[in-house]
This record gives sequence, C-alpha cells and structure tokens, in this order.
Amino acid sequence: MTPISFLPILVASVVAFGVSAFWYSPILFGNEWMRLSKISDKDVSDMATKGLSSMWRLYVIQFVATLIIFSVLGFIISASGSQSVSDGLFLAFIVWLGFSVTRAAGEMLWKKVQLKLMLISEICTLVAWLIGGAIIAAWR
Repeated sequence: MTPISFLPILVASVVAFGVSAFWYSPILFGNEWMRLSKISDKDVSDMATKGLSSMWRLYVIQFVATLIIFSVLGFIISASGSQSVSDGLFLAFIVWLGFSVTRAAGEMLWKKVQLKLMLISEICTLVAWLIGGAIIAAWR
C-alpha cells in the first residue's frame, strides 16, 4: 500500500464543495430541495441574521466531514492499489452504493424522507464522490 497524499484529498474536497454549492443553488435543485425539506426563505434569512459565525461554523464542520470522507476513500484507493481514473470512479461508486445509498434508504423507510428529496441528495453525493475518486486515483 502506498502512502496517501493530502493534496489530492484537499483538492477533491474543495471540488466536492463546489459541486454541492452548484447542485443546491437555485440554478439546479436548491429551490426544490428547500421545498421538499420544508425550509423557507425566511428560515435561511433567519440563519444568516444569527451571524456569519454560525454559518461559517456549519461550513467548516461540513468541510471537515468532506475531508474525512475523501481521506477514507483515498485509503481505500491506496489499499486496493488503484492508479487510474476508472479505478477511482469504480471504487467511489461502490463506496457510495454500499454506504451512502443504504443509509439514505434507511432514512426513507424510518424517517419518511421523500424519494425525490433522497434522489436530489444522493445523486449530488454520487457526482461529488465520483469526481473525488477520479482525482485521488489519478493523482497517485
């Protein structure tokens, strides 16, 4: 197993953040996601008026979680000896299917999360993880 470099994990995390920001923007699925999540414009503005520190805290926590996700994916890619974009794509897909989709399916079953809401979130996760897996595997 070869060592994992932090730089591709950092780059993958930044790219994933960008993908998610675009995905949940009003240009793509932001408005529908807010409607299905029962989040109003007033809720968003209330959160913003609580101060930037609370918003930044949420972004920092989410970014740390993203770094952890891609660190684990990087470990899996390294442990498997993968060194190509296609390997990174395949492993990211398998990890997404085995962990993220199954967790989301449980939320649909037990928390009554709507299918459309789950699809918006899970397809974003898939796209971000595929890009991240490709970046990490190609960098090796």
